[in-house]
Amino acid sequence: MDFNPSDVVTLKLDCAGWYQPYTVDITRMQLGEILLKLDDMAAGTDEQAALAHAQTWPSPDEAYAAAPSISSENDWAIRTADEWADEGLDREWYLRHAAVLDRIALRDDADQRTAAAEAADATATVLLDLRRTAAVLDADAAATVLLDLDQASRGYDPRAYVRQQYALWAAEQPSDPCGTSSD
Repeated sequence: MDFNPSDVVTLKLDCAGWYQPYTVDITRMQLGEILLKLDDMAAGTDEQAALAHAQTWPSPDEAYAAAPSISSENDWAIRTADEWADEGLDREWYLRHAAVLDRIALRDDADQRTAAAEAADATATVLLDLRRTAAVLDADAAATVLLDLDQASRGYDPRAYVRQQYALWAAEQPSDPCGTSSD
């Protein structure tokens, strides 16, 4: 099927809130040029949005500066999950649970391990790799649940989003949510 670039087509745009659709006759060549420009504009907008959001993510140290210890936060998540099992869990639980899993995954990050710990764990490399992978997968999965719960863009880095939301949530708290110090 051959198309003639000089063929005239009718372009009709109808958006919500418009009083009437916009209609114009243009050639196939003009339509192609418009579609390419729109595609370029969309790509540029997506890149700018990604850069803007990437600049707003706090580092793990910033996000968890005033966080309770991992063990007390994990205890809170388990205790709260048990208490609220029949009622369903709220956004705060999902946020704090994702944050504690992120912190566990960060703590298990190979780059943050000491030389002594690496030497002691040398015989269990395979098990550590599995544990590290599981921690990262758990943190990613919990973070994705929070993204979905908040209806946030799937283009965000899920764990960076958790850190941002945790930092915002923690800033609104009157004091340490568990009454313990950070680790």
